[in-house]
Amino acid sequence: MPPPRTAGGTVLAALLAAAVSAAVGHGQEAAAPPAGTPAGGAIPPIQISPLQMMRHPTGDRLPDTPLVDDTGRNLRFLTDLVKDRAVVITFFYTNCRGTCPGTNLVLAELRELLAQDFGRSLRLISISFEPEKDDVKAIAEYAAQFRVEATDVDTPEWLFLTGGPDDIRELRRALQLYDLDEAVDRDPSQHAAAVIVGNHATGRWGILPVGIGPKRLAERIRAVAGWTAGQRYPQAVRSPAGDANQAQPAAEAGSGDGAAVTADAAAGSANGAAGQ
Repeated sequence: MPPPRTAGGTVLAALLAAAVSAAVGHGQEAAAPPAGTPAGGAIPPIQISPLQMMRHPTGDRLPDTPLVDDTGRNLRFLTDLVKDRAVVITFFYTNCRGTCPGTNLVLAELRELLAQDFGRSLRLISISFEPEKDDVKAIAEYAAQFRVEATDVDTPEWLFLTGGPDDIRELRRALQLYDLDEAVDRDPSQHAAAVIVGNHATGRWGILPVGIGPKRLAERIRAVAGWTAGQRYPQAVRSPAGDANQAQPAAEAGSGDGAAVTADAAAGSANGAAGQ
């Protein structure tokens, strides 16, 4: 089956473009003195934390989609799942016999590989592409096939979720994971084997092909969603200053299997595999 056609551009490029636009707008607003400032008077300094200074407004523009997890809890996508966390987001459907099982096996390994670096600050979020059929009971039975109960308190949480069809369709569009052809977009078997990676607190987002394998995928996730320079650039931090540029991960240099690739490239890197 040919790889699915998806909306042009990367998740990173699309979302950061909006962030840059918003940043320009915020800068223009900041130039005007606040209400009540005397003519010619000094404008009081803006109090802002270092974390706020480094983040982009992208994550705040994600919809707060209502979802239900495999235990029946009602949750909100932004407020309860993504806010101030590092996340790995995938979509699945329980009847998938193509890429979904393989993707979930990779996620199970990633959960262990990333536990030491992220602990509970990382959350794995798997959302049904086919909520019309995937109710709470169905996704609970499906989750039990892949999600091993954590024995370490630092193991990242992994949630399987469903919700309203229109709500999830809107969420996929916000994440730039949709097809321009409406008929293809509504066919869950056409989805690519890719994960959306982000850190809401730092404003860094990307999309990665599952086909590069768990270990390389873990490296790229650290590069995009890591909290510290040591996580994002481990070789650069250990290397002499003169070698820092050479030691940066390919994710930051924009190589073919780096942090930000087009959705079509993600599908291609996974050998064009799509769910059957």
